[in-house]
Amino acid sequence: MDDISITQLVTLWFVVLIFIQTSSGGGSAVNMAIELVAILLMYILPLTLVILIVLRLTDN
Repeated sequence: MDDISITQLVTLWFVVLIFIQTSSGGGSAVNMAIELVAILLMYILPLTLVILIVLRLTDN
């Protein structure tokens, strides 16, 4: 997990948030699956960021 940049994770989080905010809400199964993954990432990425930052700060 050391090769994952914090900037890349923050960028991905903002992309997910923008997707959720602007998604059209189509009723197909594919759209619903993509939206479910986006919602999961919306909650998982901040937790991952906090853990990664704490680990890097305790490493120094």
